[in-house]
Amino acid sequence: MHYLTRIWAHLALLIPLVAKSFAVAVAHQNVLRLNPTLLYNISTNFAGNSSDSFLQTTGLDNSTAMMRPFIAYDDEFEHLLAKDATLEHLYTNPDNKPVADEMGIWVWDHNEVWMSSSSVDNISYTSILDLSDQSVKPLLVSSNGIPILNPNGGGYFNGKVYIAGDGNATIPPAIYEIDPVTLDARIIIDSYFGLRLNGPNDLTWGCRDNNSWLFFTDDPLSYYYSKGDFPTIPDATWRWDPKEETLLPVIDRTDILIPNGIRVNKDSTKLYVTDTPSTQVPGSGFEQTSTSPEQYYGSDTSAIYEFDLGPDGFPYNKRLFGITQRGISDGLHLDDDGRIWTAEADGIVIRSSSGKVLGMINALAIQRPKVADSSQLPLQNFALAGDRIIILAYTQIYQVRLSHAIVKSMT
Repeated sequence: MHYLTRIWAHLALLIPLVAKSFAVAVAHQNVLRLNPTLLYNISTNFAGNSSDSFLQTTGLDNSTAMMRPFIAYDDEFEHLLAKDATLEHLYTNPDNKPVADEMGIWVWDHNEVWMSSSSVDNISYTSILDLSDQSVKPLLVSSNGIPILNPNGGGYFNGKVYIAGDGNATIPPAIYEIDPVTLDARIIIDSYFGLRLNGPNDLTWGCRDNNSWLFFTDDPLSYYYSKGDFPTIPDATWRWDPKEETLLPVIDRTDILIPNGIRVNKDSTKLYVTDTPSTQVPGSGFEQTSTSPEQYYGSDTSAIYEFDLGPDGFPYNKRLFGITQRGISDGLHLDDDGRIWTAEADGIVIRSSSGKVLGMINALAIQRPKVADSSQLPLQNFALAGDRIIILAYTQIYQVRLSHAIVKSMT
């Protein structure tokens, strides 16, 4: 072997070792490429804080590069992005109202994304983003007069929009079905043996053969809207079978204490449900501590759980799929290739079907809204919309363009 050839061969072996502890330079100017080993092996002098982004960990390169919109730990995430991908601003509410907070329903055949606002004076509402002209219109009441009260999560299935609503002191929490053309609505679920639901949080549809089931999570969030009406049934994850006309609890609070986000995969063989971590909420009524007038709400985990879904529509074989670094895995969506996307405090985190963290849309790169509540996170939820990600950022809406459609249609 030629002398210079041998030198280059040795250098080729050294380069991966040298690069292991540093961000890897990539051609995409908006992507920061980090070695995946940094997720579990940084240095002897590292220091992280659960109140800060992982990117702010002492021991990482905390330079301005950390403000890049995309963080890649794997080629797969980088290849999902369009070559010129960035955080494109679509909309800012002119009245500084929090229109874009929860839900993120892609109504694909109408080129719309439905979303819910953050609660203002104990009221949240539905807004509809028209992707063709980037306009947003509020949906305060359905065209046939049914108020879609305090909407939270939802989904699109068989030409109808389904929304989980938290209700208030007068109107019980409910699951609504809305026609996206006429905007007519009807309530399909509002009780269990005559008792109010606690607060439907999110929902998803599963289909096997000629059967379909609606799964939804139910937690005590409606307490904050009902002004004193305590939950009367245990928190649970529910399955509604419209053919059999049956509503059944299928995951109880001993498995997931405060169920939140929920989704099935494309072939309805897996069900994913997120839990809610502990928070101290003044006056919530949940397990008052002995040293504080504040109350205890939620479990001690911000976990994502995976279940197998049987051909009869019942979940089994629970396993821990992932734990968020910070905040709640509130927004939860799956693409057609089985990747799991979650809105967390650090940003929108993308995991493979086996749980590997592939990358993240960085929350630090999203402008924090100028509102009175300075603790409001810069993003809360999002929608997978074909070859785009629509990011709900409180008073603002952004989009990220992808290299190809990752969902052909969403249920």
